Amino acid sequence: MRRRCARGLGTVLRGLIFNAAAAAVACGATTTSASAQCPDGTPPPCAAQRRPAPAPNSVAVLYFDNLSRDTSDVFLADGLTEELIIRLSQVRRLEVKSRFESLRFRGQRVNDPRAIGRELHASFLVTGSIQQAGQRVRLRVALVRTRDGTQQWGDVYERAGGDILTLQADVAREVAGAITGQLLPEERASLARRPTRDPIAYNLYLRGIGAANTISEAGLRAGLEYFDRAIARDSTFANAYAQKALIWVSLADGYVEGRVGYAQAREAADQALRRDSSLALAYAMLGQAALALDADAPLAIRLAEHALGLDARSAWGHITLSNGLFVSEGADDSAVAEARRAWEADTLSAVPAVIYLMMLAWSHPADSLRPVMQRMRGVLSPADERVFDGAARLALGDTAGAVRQLSWEYYGGLFACEYVRALSALGRRNAALVALDSMRQAAQRAYVNPYAVARSFAMLGNADSAFAWLDRAWVQRTMFLLWLRTDPEFVPYRADPRWAAFLRKMGLTP
Repeated sequence: MRRRCARGLGTVLRGLIFNAAAAAVACGATTTSASAQCPDGTPPPCAAQRRPAPAPNSVAVLYFDNLSRDTSDVFLADGLTEELIIRLSQVRRLEVKSRFESLRFRGQRVNDPRAIGRELHASFLVTGSIQQAGQRVRLRVALVRTRDGTQQWGDVYERAGGDILTLQADVAREVAGAITGQLLPEERASLARRPTRDPIAYNLYLRGIGAANTISEAGLRAGLEYFDRAIARDSTFANAYAQKALIWVSLADGYVEGRVGYAQAREAADQALRRDSSLALAYAMLGQAALALDADAPLAIRLAEHALGLDARSAWGHITLSNGLFVSEGADDSAVAEARRAWEADTLSAVPAVIYLMMLAWSHPADSLRPVMQRMRGVLSPADERVFDGAARLALGDTAGAVRQLSWEYYGGLFACEYVRALSALGRRNAALVALDSMRQAAQRAYVNPYAVARSFAMLGNADSAFAWLDRAWVQRTMFLLWLRTDPEFVPYRADPRWAAFLRKMGLTP
């Protein structure tokens, strides 16, 4: 039996109703005096708790600087960095730090590699810059040993025709070889593998990754356009199809209806696997579609496990497995652990971070949110930080502070119920109703997540409106609907005949 720190009930941020102090006692939480000393007389952390030296094969790739005059080339620099991280991760003898860890130092000058090495717990840093002028690309790369700050290897590459494919393969081979001493034949073959033979298509692909990394709707749609242009040049480009599937999953439920986003993701993932059956990301995207479109958690879990069998570091493999386990078992330790692994693998920056924070809020006391958020500084957007801080404040009883931080407009209304709850707790029921009316009007012009609206009506005791918006949520196939059976907002309505009828319509057991 898995031990639970708190009962895993409900959906988006429903765990915010927990009493943090009581739960901390129940889970055996302890505090340490700031003036406490270690047995040897030194301040904490004590020797037994201090981190060991980083593994000798550990490496962090810092984000490359864009030296081009065209500011849009920052997408190219970001995409190149992230693909280099992925490519080096294929060498199993290397311990490659996640993109999340490197992102904290994006745009900073590497004046003290030893300090960055200590922060990232890495023995080596890869630094570099890219400059594109017309069809010529210049890439400067250095491998620095963090123990003493000495440069182990460095080179300047210059290619005509924008052939970044060859540049990236050369850099990955040199970096991996400098750390391991000598590459094995299978490692050399893996690093030399080309996802496309068209350098222009690959350039567009890298720009798509960089654009989508912004997470905004504009950035995601810009990324989608880049991937479509890459596919137009090379219809066999499986990785571009897989990234296209990922963008549609990212758009779904927050910017477009689930039935649109997940269906497009399923089609793109199918296209990717027809061209390359080894792409872990494509299997994970099929798992997401299986959950949203078919409410099929067992299939999603199988697809996620297959993805992780292909790539144990797949962030989306862990995300899909976490979602499937949550639907099947509730937010117990296994689902939370997979969400944490997704964040640690983190190839999509803010997305795994936000998903992990949500899972913590579903299953743990609110005071577990803030320590994790502190480690995500520079990754979460200001809007992310604000609403999660508001969620924590609400759980801790600071309803006035929660109202200041929360907003029903965040990501399609994701925090609408929490916002309405905070207003109601302050005796501002009319303001809560005004917020709900604003949501209904907004839903006529743009996407608003219908499950978020249904939860808000349920919290206010309006059963008819709650069930009407649940019907809308099912038609639109929002992923969040899968948490309905364990959502505390709907507990008072389980005796209503419409409850069992609705679950059967979804194919779920009442």
